[in-house]
Amino acid sequence: MISELTGAVKGVERDAIVIEAGGVGFEVHVSPRLASSVAKDDQIHVYTRLLVREDGFTLYGFRTREERACFDLLLSVRGVGAKVSMSILAHLDPQEFYRAVLAQDDRPLVGVPGVGKKTAGRMILELRDRIGLGAREEAAKKEAHGSVEDEALEGLLALGYTWQEAKDALAKVEVADARDLETVLREALRTLARS
Repeated sequence: MISELTGAVKGVERDAIVIEAGGVGFEVHVSPRLASSVAKDDQIHVYTRLLVREDGFTLYGFRTREERACFDLLLSVRGVGAKVSMSILAHLDPQEFYRAVLAQDDRPLVGVPGVGKKTAGRMILELRDRIGLGAREEAAKKEAHGSVEDEALEGLLALGYTWQEAKDALAKVEVADARDLETVLREALRTLARS
């Protein structure tokens, strides 16, 4: 599986870019916002998801791990494919999408091309507990471990790691023994580098 790509942009279209990495040009489907922010010969790093279908392989690219995680979450909804998922990410950032789902507000979702009232309702119904579960787990963990872990989590999120990656790394670090933020972050980053 292709998880990330770093290379030079060799072509730009409305919703795709060609990235040359290791002498091979990869066509990567991206949001129009990302495509418009790069130019030919720019260096770029994208997080990717390779989808295999009967008719071929399609590579999708994202600026952050959080966008890729949101894309994966959207694909888990019955009736939502890659095209609709990319359309949602082109119009809403992951945090806006999560807020709309948790608030059960379909208006931001219905405003996205390709998403009707039924599809928006299905997304809210199927995802609100899964997204809400992460928020409840985070709140419980904050009470248990205090502010050092909170700050470490915020630091890892600011570095571009997803919530799940950051939480998994911090779970492997002995936070109770490490009193200072620097030690916790160093150990968490080592854990992330190994995985």
